[in-house]
Amino acid sequence: MSLNNIVSACGAVGSAVVGGIYTNFSVRVMPWLGSLPDAEAIETMQKFNRTAVQVPFTTFFFGTAIASTWTVVHNVRKKDRGIGDQISATGGLLYLAGWVLTIVYNVPRNNRLADVVAGTAEGARVWHMYLDEWTSANSVRAVLSLLGAVGLGVGTAMNIFSKSR
Repeated sequence: MSLNNIVSACGAVGSAVVGGIYTNFSVRVMPWLGSLPDAEAIETMQKFNRTAVQVPFTTFFFGTAIASTWTVVHNVRKKDRGIGDQISATGGLLYLAGWVLTIVYNVPRNNRLADVVAGTAEGARVWHMYLDEWTSANSVRAVLSLLGAVGLGVGTAMNIFSKSR
């Protein structure tokens, strides 16, 4: 198996893990937080956000971005690229789109929520806006990550099996 296929396969796994985390937040965690009193929900989400940026998540989040970038650049530069290369490069681009969305949209909202005081009218206002906007964007990045995993995985499998015949 080539280095590119190994990196792309790692990207597929990472993209699936990240997409699964995002999906869990959109379908389970955020609806649950939305059912709590505002102050409790704010404090809980603030705690989640403080503890989220740790080695396990950041390894998958940034490692998959590196693997996706590698896959896109490598496959676009190949002179003899096939359909598997194109599919895996598309998967890498999909993951990277969700990655950029995280940085430019979700993280600023996390930072804004970190600054509010739970139990205040301003805190409640920010929380309700956050709950709607952040969850919608989170659902988009979940779909992008999961589609990225499919593209990276299918493209890599096509490359591996087409060369083994």
